Amino acid sequence: MTATKPSPQASATTFSSSEPALVKRIITSTAFMIAVVVLVLILLFGALSPNAVFLGPANFRNLALDSAQLILLAVGMTFLVGAGELDLSIGANVILSSVVAAKVITLLGGTPEEVLAGNYSNVGVAIFFGLLAAVATGTVFGIVNATLVNLLRVNSFIVTLAMMSVGSGIAYIVTGGVNVSALPRDLQKNFGSADFFGIIPVPAVIAVLLGIVAWFAMTKLRFGTHTLGMGSSIRAAQRAGIKVKTQRVKLFGIMGLIAGLVGFIDISRFLTTNIQGHQGDALAAIAAVVIGGTSLFGGRASVLGSIIAAIIPAILINGLVIMRVGSFYQLVVTGLILLVAVGIDQRRRTQPS
Repeated sequence: MTATKPSPQASATTFSSSEPALVKRIITSTAFMIAVVVLVLILLFGALSPNAVFLGPANFRNLALDSAQLILLAVGMTFLVGAGELDLSIGANVILSSVVAAKVITLLGGTPEEVLAGNYSNVGVAIFFGLLAAVATGTVFGIVNATLVNLLRVNSFIVTLAMMSVGSGIAYIVTGGVNVSALPRDLQKNFGSADFFGIIPVPAVIAVLLGIVAWFAMTKLRFGTHTLGMGSSIRAAQRAGIKVKTQRVKLFGIMGLIAGLVGFIDISRFLTTNIQGHQGDALAAIAAVVIGGTSLFGGRASVLGSIIAAIIPAILINGLVIMRVGSFYQLVVTGLILLVAVGIDQRRRTQPS
């Protein structure tokens, strides 16, 4: 029996009929709707800012720099939330990783006198090992989180809430409550404030590249399937042969690695640690993840949506600063965004699929 080959007219009809469905799927997707919101906010602040300074190239560069760190944290948080986990300690992890990196850089950079004067004789070696120290610290911190969740068999919300205090406390102990400063300007010049081909800030390029890798892992690899399987049902995932505890260690380890990288980016931008900052990083990342289409209860995740949604806080805060609204409104903005995110997620869950 021979198969009937479809006629060219039939193939064309099938293709054309599938086009509206594809377009409808795109324009109704969460990522597309969030992109529209981002565009509206940009146009709004552009119209309200003096002399449309918000729309200037320099400000867009600042937006790319400011959003890069949150994009990275949101990417890592997407995997965790998709798996039904949370990490409230990422802000403390960023602080601790940046402190360890700064200490390593000042230790290996040269003599105390050279470091104090900002004349690093071993700047290349110091920066390289500082980066390794930041990433290693963040990764170990994340693995400790996962290990505690596995051993204590308690919710990751509770464990990471406790580890938030532990991480911040260790950072204060290591620094004596004083920020580590006088870091080499080469760190800022060649990385933190450097531009890729003179156009896009290097941290923003790193954020985009890591986002692409994360999207591929979530949508094309078994790793993403196992992650969402955990979020849908831990017991079902175990019956399917997924090693839940091992997967949890991987997820928290990745989140920690990203937090360590963000810590290094932070000191490379400002040439000092910020041990009193990053208090709202976890809430901002969770808000971006949920607004971007990831369910707060696990089982569904959108890396692309998280990346786009992570730009919103940067736009709001940047716009408020340009309009001379106090920067302390950042906490208010973050809290409101989180409330909106929870409301959106609840509405998604109550709507029939």
